[in-house]
Amino acid sequence: MKEHLFQLDNPVWVFMGRIVDFVLLTGLWLLGSLPVVTVGASTKALYTVAMRMAKNEEGYTARSFVQAFREGFKESTLIGLAVLAAGVFLCSDLYVYWRMTGRAGVFLFTVFLVLTAVYLLTLSYLYPLMAGTEYRGMKLVLAAFVTACKNPGWALLLMTVMAGTLLVGVFVFAPLLAVGVGLAAYVQCRLTAFVTRHYHIRL
Repeated sequence: MKEHLFQLDNPVWVFMGRIVDFVLLTGLWLLGSLPVVTVGASTKALYTVAMRMAKNEEGYTARSFVQAFREGFKESTLIGLAVLAAGVFLCSDLYVYWRMTGRAGVFLFTVFLVLTAVYLLTLSYLYPLMAGTEYRGMKLVLAAFVTACKNPGWALLLMTVMAGTLLVGVFVFAPLLAVGVGLAAYVQCRLTAFVTRHYHIRL
């Protein structure tokens, strides 16, 4: 009994090791995102390591993160900036049209609300697919969009996982923030692999 307790494959130690990995992933993602322009590369690295964890293929977490951060740095950075720019554009338009009176304001607000929903649903699959496939550029965006359209319920769940984890950490249980980003990315990658298991997209 005591010998089994100290074995590395003991479920307790496996669980504790995973928690440490999530803490490390969250910290590395925050560090890599400090210059806002690199948030895309940092997020891509986060999901790359999380996808390997989901497939039980991970190695050393920090080393894997740094390697993923460097690989395709320019492209993932540009995608990250495009995602941020689109988000700012949609949010600012929603604010403007929310304050606009008359039917035109209601119509434009509704249009941009739908566009924002499409943006968020597509974004929920974007980084897991970037981590698990060779898709890049518009092909990646299209794959994320099509997957979201085919599985809107799952896309909503993916968004809820990240948002819910962070909200619980902020308002209910602060220590969750230490593992929140890494844990949420891991769960999202497992769900994405499950959703796409019957598609040509294989993670």
